[in-house]
Amino acid sequence: MRYPEAPARPERNEVGGLAFEDPYQWLEEDEADVLDWQRAQDELARSYVYGSPHHERLAARVGELVEQMDARNLVVPVRYGSRWFRGRVPEGRDLMVCEVGDSFTGPWRTVIDLNEMSSDGTPLRVSPQPSPDGSLLAYSLDAAGRELPTLRVIETDTGKVLLDGVPQQRPGLVTWLPDGSGFFYMANDQAGGPLRWRLFFHRLGEPAPTEPEPLDIPHLFAVPKVSRDGRWAVIQVDHLRPRPHFVTRLDRPGSTEGSAAERGHPSRDAEQGPAGERWWREFITDAEHLYKGVIVGDAYVAVTTNGAPRGRLVRIPLDDPGDWTELVPGGDAVLTGVALVGDRLVLGELVDTVSRIRILGLDGTDLGEVPLPGAGSVSSVAQGVVALGVMDQVVGCEDAITFGYTSYAQSPTVYHYDLESGKLTALQGAGHTLPGLVTARVWATSKDGTRVPCTLVHRADLDRTRPQPTLIHAYGGFNVAELASYLGPLAAFVEAGGVYAHAHIRGGGEFGLEWWEGGRLHRKQNSFDDLYAVAERLIADGVTVPERLAFQGTSNGGLLAGVAVTQRPELWRAVVCGAPKLDLMRVDRDPVGTAATLLEYGNPNDPADAPVLMAYSPYHNVRPGTAYPAILLDAGENDPRCPAWHARKFAARVQATTTSSHPVLLRVWADAGHGGTSWSTVVRQQTDWLSFVMRELGLS
Repeated sequence: MRYPEAPARPERNEVGGLAFEDPYQWLEEDEADVLDWQRAQDELARSYVYGSPHHERLAARVGELVEQMDARNLVVPVRYGSRWFRGRVPEGRDLMVCEVGDSFTGPWRTVIDLNEMSSDGTPLRVSPQPSPDGSLLAYSLDAAGRELPTLRVIETDTGKVLLDGVPQQRPGLVTWLPDGSGFFYMANDQAGGPLRWRLFFHRLGEPAPTEPEPLDIPHLFAVPKVSRDGRWAVIQVDHLRPRPHFVTRLDRPGSTEGSAAERGHPSRDAEQGPAGERWWREFITDAEHLYKGVIVGDAYVAVTTNGAPRGRLVRIPLDDPGDWTELVPGGDAVLTGVALVGDRLVLGELVDTVSRIRILGLDGTDLGEVPLPGAGSVSSVAQGVVALGVMDQVVGCEDAITFGYTSYAQSPTVYHYDLESGKLTALQGAGHTLPGLVTARVWATSKDGTRVPCTLVHRADLDRTRPQPTLIHAYGGFNVAELASYLGPLAAFVEAGGVYAHAHIRGGGEFGLEWWEGGRLHRKQNSFDDLYAVAERLIADGVTVPERLAFQGTSNGGLLAGVAVTQRPELWRAVVCGAPKLDLMRVDRDPVGTAATLLEYGNPNDPADAPVLMAYSPYHNVRPGTAYPAILLDAGENDPRCPAWHARKFAARVQATTTSSHPVLLRVWADAGHGGTSWSTVVRQQTDWLSFVMRELGLS
C-alpha cells in the first residue's frame, strides 16, 4: 500500500534513566499538518475496509444482530423513592434518553433527551444520579467523549435547573444525602496540571463550593458513600483496590473523634455540612487488599481479600476498625461485591468465570441463591456504564434487585428479582438465543507453568478436523473480570465459520487478587505470555494456524494487541488494536492517561520501572526488517485515556519498517472518545473491525 508520508524527525529523550531517539514524536501534537496526515490515513483505512466485497452484507447482518438483541433498551431500571429511572436509545435516534416511571414496567416519561440537547449534532453522554426520593436528578454531561463533563441538577417532574455547573474540572458522580438537601462529589481542582482529586460538598440553594473538604486523599480515584440513615459517610479510594480510607459522622457537628494527629490531617474547620462541621478520620488504610462494601447500621460490611485471596465477607465497626467479624469465609469462589437490599445482603460471586448471586442475612446467614437463567454473567448497566465482575453487579431497592444477565448465546436481558416471593421477571431485552452454537473450555500452560483458561465458541456443525479462521479476544488488566457475554456482532464471524476464542489471562479479575497481581506492573509480561500460550495451544490442537489467526483487544486490550504484534508477529495473520496506549515512555504528557498508566503499568520516570516498560512498550519495539501481520489501529479523536497520538506514532513506525505486504491501517473516529459516543458510531466501529478481520482471514 502507499501510505501518507510521515518523515522521521528524530528527537532525543531521556526518561527514567533511559535515553532513546523518537522519530515520530512530532505526531503527538494536534497541529494542522498532523491532523491532515491523520485524515489521510483514516481515508485510506476506510477505503480498504469498505472495499471488502462482503462489507455491505456484513454491515446488514451486524445491524440485524444488534436489533435482535434489543441493545437500545438495556440499562437496568433503578428505583429511587416511588420513581423508577432507566436509560435507552430510542428507535431512529442516536443518543440516549433518561426516563422516569411509577413502576419498573412504566409507563415512561422522558426527563433528559440528549438528542434534543445536541442541537449541532455533537455526541453527548450522560451519567445520571437521582436523589434518594427521586424528586431531583443530578447528572454529568460530556460532549464528544472528551471526559470534561458539566454537572447539573434538575427537578425530575418539572425539569427546573437548580445547579448548572461547578467551578472544578471533571466532576464525578454525586453522592446524595438521604434527605436530598445536598450531595458530595469528587472533582479535579487543578486545571492544566496533574489530576488532583478533591472532595466537595454542595448544599442546594447555596453557591457551588470553591473549597474542598479538609483532607488529603491518598489516591487519584475516590468516591464518597453515605449510609442509608444519613449518619455516616466514608470515602472509598482506589478503584482497583477499593477501601474506605476515611470516615465521618454526619450527625455530630464539630465532632473531632480524636486528636488531629489521629485523624491524619491538620486541625482545620470543615465546610459547613449537613450537621455542621465535619471531621474526617482514617478508617481502613490497608492498601494491599481490597475492601468493597456498604454501610450497614454502624458497621462497614465488605468483601475483602485480607485473609482470603478470592475474598471473604466481613463486618467492621465504623468506630473500631480493629474489631472484625467474619460473615462469609473465603473459598474457591471470587467474591465480587455486596449490596444492602432492605434488611438483607446480596453477594455477587464468580465460580470459574460464571456469575452467582446469593442472598444473605445481615449476620451472613445463607438465605438462598438467585435462580439465574444459565451459566453466564451478571452485570448492571447503570449511569451508562457497564459494570463488570469487579464492580457492583446488581441494583437493589427495599425488597428486590434488578440486574442484567447474558451468555455467549443469549442476548442481554434485564431481570427483576423479588426477594420476598423469589419471583424472577424479565423486564427488558429480547432474550434472543443464537442457535446451533457450542462452547468448549481449553487450558493452556503459560511460560511460568500457570494454567490459563480460554472459552471457544463456534458452530456445532463446524469441521474441526482442519484449521479454521480463529479470533482471540482478551483484556487482562485493571482487575477487570471479562466474563461470558452475548456475541452480538461477533456472531457474524462465527456464523461464517470462524472460531471465537475468549482468553482469561492474568491481569484480569476472573480469579481474584493473585490473578490480577500476576499480570501487572513488573509482572505485566505474564499477561502477554498467557496470550501466546493460548494461541500456541490452539495451533497445537489444530484449531487454527497462524495464517488464519487474528487477535483483537480494546483499551488495555489494545496495549495487549500492540505488544502481541511486536513481540510475536509470526503468530498472527491480523491484529486489531482498539483505543490503544502504545508508547509507555511518554504517557505523562496526558494527565488522564498518566493516571491509568502509573497504577497498572508503572512510572516511566522511575528508574526501577522504566526498563520494564521499555521492554514491552509497543512503539519502542517496532523492529526494521520485520514482516508484520495486517494491523488495524482504531482510535477515538477525543480519547483522553488513550489519545490518538499513540496510534498515529505506531502506525507511522510500522508502515515505515514492515517488510510484508499486509496493510497497516489507522482509523481515527471523529467526535469519539474512549469508545463510541453515539449509537451509530458504536455499530459502525464493530462492523468495520470485523470486516477487516474477516477479509484478512478469508471469511465471507
